[in-house]
This record gives sequence, C-alpha cells and structure tokens, in this order.
Amino acid sequence: MHKLIEPPAEEPVTLQEVQAHLRLESGEDNYVAGLIVAARRHCEAFQGRAYVTQTWELYLDAFPGGCIKCPLPPLQSVTFIKYRDSSGVLQTLDQSAYIVDAYSEPAPVFRAYGESWPSTYPEANAVQIRFVAGYGAASDVPSEIKQAILLKIADLYENRGDEQSGKRMEEAVESLLWPERIVPV
Repeated sequence: MHKLIEPPAEEPVTLQEVQAHLRLESGEDNYVAGLIVAARRHCEAFQGRAYVTQTWELYLDAFPGGCIKCPLPPLQSVTFIKYRDSSGVLQTLDQSAYIVDAYSEPAPVFRAYGESWPSTYPEANAVQIRFVAGYGAASDVPSEIKQAILLKIADLYENRGDEQSGKRMEEAVESLLWPERIVPV
C-alpha cells in the first residue's frame, strides 16, 4: 500500500493552457482547475507513474526476501526506511544498509553488499519507505503526457457524465500514455 504525503506543488498543465485548448474564456476557472487535477490523477493511475515531484510512503508488512520495488516512477530519491524491530520499537534503517537504483522502473531498493534486511515486528505496515517521485517540475513532464491530460480534460469538460460519447477520446488518451505505462504484476 502506498499513501500520498506531499502532493505536487503544480500541475503538468496550466489553467491558461487548458483554456486555450478548450477555447474558453475565464469564468469557469474553479471547475476547470478541478478537471486538471482529476485528469492528471487519472493519467497517473493509468500509467502507474508520478508526474510532478511528490512525496509518497510505501508500507510493507515485512521486508521482502529480495529487493523492494518503489512504485510510481520515476523515482527521485528515498528519504528514509523505517521499521518496527522485533521488539516493536520504531527504527530508521541506516542509508548505508541499502542501495537505490533510481534508473530502473519501478526502482528497486537492494540490500547493500553484506547487509540483510532486519527482522520486523509481526504487524501490518511494519516497514515504511518514504520516497520522492516524479519527473521534476511541470516543464519536465513529457509532452505526450501533457497532451493526454489535455485530451482527458476536454473529454471531462465536453461530456460531463455521458459515458458513451467519450469512448473515442479515452482511446486517444490511452494510446498516448500506453508506451510508458508501468503494468502491475
């Protein structure tokens, strides 16, 4: 399970970009701003990625036998790994005990050479990994993702609840996002 700790400070597309895309005048700014967030979250969920820098926590019941896979690439960094030791006391794992491969997607966190994962208290969510994910600033988000977000916003704006009329638009959105999708296993 993972949980959002700090949402992105900005969206991949601006209100002005959306207004230009939809050929709107101002007046529905709050509604359109909500569509931007909804479209971004939809696209991130479909791709299994984080777009603009955001902080998450991943919870595990115990350390795995192998590596830990950080969801929501691209991974920028691991802030900390905490765990409840066999006595139930919260501990922070020393950064020298693990290696982060931020180039792979999803990013694995390996035990350092000669290290082993510590034993944990037998409870749910005994391991907590805080990490930062995303391409960086909004300007770093790939253009095909921004285009997919704009198409999704247009679909939400124009079809307000009409499920059938937006089917072709949804296919267009998915075709833009599919090449970089992280497929859950």
